[in-house]
Amino acid sequence: MTPSPALEVLCMTVTPMHSDYSIDEDALRVHLRRLVAAGNGIYLGSGGSGEGHALSPAELRLVYDVGVDEAKGKVPVYANPREARTADAMYEVVNQAVEAGVDMVQVYQLDAGHGMTPTVREQEAYFNSVIDRVDHPVALSMHVFAGYVAPVSLLSTLCTRFPQIVAINVMGPPERYFLQLRDTLPETVRLFTGVANLPGLVPLGAVGGLGAENNCIPNVCRRIGDAIVDGDADGLASALQTLRRFSAAVAEASPNGGSSRGNKMAMKALGLGNGVLRPPYLALPDADQAKLAALLDGLGIREAEGL
Repeated sequence: MTPSPALEVLCMTVTPMHSDYSIDEDALRVHLRRLVAAGNGIYLGSGGSGEGHALSPAELRLVYDVGVDEAKGKVPVYANPREARTADAMYEVVNQAVEAGVDMVQVYQLDAGHGMTPTVREQEAYFNSVIDRVDHPVALSMHVFAGYVAPVSLLSTLCTRFPQIVAINVMGPPERYFLQLRDTLPETVRLFTGVANLPGLVPLGAVGGLGAENNCIPNVCRRIGDAIVDGDADGLASALQTLRRFSAAVAEASPNGGSSRGNKMAMKALGLGNGVLRPPYLALPDADQAKLAALLDGLGIREAEGL
C-alpha cells in the first residue's frame, strides 16, 4: 500500500497548570502554538496526558475552547474525553467538545470498573447510547489499557449503523487486529495508531499516529510521518531512535507510568513548563527530576527540537 501523502501526527496534549492547580490558559496557548508550528494536530483533555479525570466538565470546556481558538483551521483539532463508566457520563463531556467546535471527538471504551470487562452486548449498548446522540464526526478508541478491545464484528456493525464514525484509534492491539479492521471496515473509516508504530502500520493502512511524547518532541514526531511519506529511511531511523530513547528516559525517571507526569516533568527539564500536576498526581522528587534532565541532555533533545 502506498503511504498517504498526508499522514496526521497528533499530540495528546498536556494541560498546563498554575501553582494553585488552576488551568494556565496563557501557557496552554503558548504550548498549542508550538505544536501547530511543528505541524502536529492536537487531541485535547485526555484522561492520561491531559489529566482529564482531574478536570471538571467546565474546565474541559475551557481547554476545548482554547484549542479551537488557537488551532482550528491550522491543524486537526480533536477532543479526547476521559474514560467514563456510563454512557451519560461520556456524553456529558463529548457534548462539551462538540459545542466547542472541535473537528472530531473520540469516544473511549466503557470503563466498567472494579475489574469488570463489559460483555459485547454491554459494549454495543454503551456505544449506541453515546453515538446516537452525537451528530458530529466521531472516533472510537480501541486501547489495550482498557483491558479489552471490541470485536471487529461489533465495530463493523457500529460503523454501518453510525456514519458519523470516521476514525478508529488502535492503540496497542496486535497487528492482526489492525489488519482485520482495515480489511473489514469501509475505507471512509480512517485508522490511527501510535506515532512509534507508524513504520509498521502505515503499510497496513494507518493514516496517522497519536502520542503524548509530542508534547516535548513535536518536531521529531512530525519527522517520523514525513520520512515515511518521503521514503527517507535514514531520516526515519534517526527520528524513531530519538523517540524511543526519549520514551525510555522518561520511563526510567518516572517508572510508574502516567503520561501526564512523565511528559510534564520532561517539559520542565527542557524549560517548556513548570511541571505542576493536579493531585492526586505529584511531581517527581528533585533527585529524579535532575536525573531526567541529565538523561534528556545526553540525548540531545534540545538540539533535536531547536530549543
